[in-house]
Amino acid sequence: MVVQVTHLKRKTPAQYSPDFAAVPMQIGDYQGHQLSVDQSIYRFLEADAMTERRYESKQDAVKMTLIYGAEWRTIHSPAGCYPAGGWQVVTDEQLKMPAPAGSPTSEPLEARLLHVRKNEVELLAMFSFCHPGGTTGDWAKQGWKVATGPRGAGGLIISLTTLATNDLQPARQRLMWFLQQVYPHAVQFWYQTSAS
Repeated sequence: MVVQVTHLKRKTPAQYSPDFAAVPMQIGDYQGHQLSVDQSIYRFLEADAMTERRYESKQDAVKMTLIYGAEWRTIHSPAGCYPAGGWQVVTDEQLKMPAPAGSPTSEPLEARLLHVRKNEVELLAMFSFCHPGGTTGDWAKQGWKVATGPRGAGGLIISLTTLATNDLQPARQRLMWFLQQVYPHAVQFWYQTSAS
């Protein structure tokens, strides 16, 4: 019994090293700026790697957060952070879009899109939960894919946020386009290196 408990509490070692520098700093008309990672969040999630950037164009901006963890039990869905932080969830939808050029798989990209409001600020927040072989917008499905996937491969969250205006469609399209640009670069480490 003690051996089983010890095994359950042992952190799965990462067998892969994500290369977040592979994600371009320039995406279309958007120039990326590296942000400091909040170390308290990083430690709380017990993530193996995390990066944050703000991409700016003349018209708008997108914030990108990438979180990788070989051990998925300590990572949680960003969707829970918004209500916990006082944001009201206005809409919550699952999205599916075609695999982008350069995608390591032919599977469509799946994501979850939240429209949230706090005081006078409204945001659209998109999360795609990535695992070797594909993506999902469903947190429970992601947990299963990570648990039954290659040992130590873990999972990756691509989180994108942008300001929402009265017409949500441009912001929605912006995030969908951004996900298609970021995804092939963010997950290439699973496909270009073999597990050690």
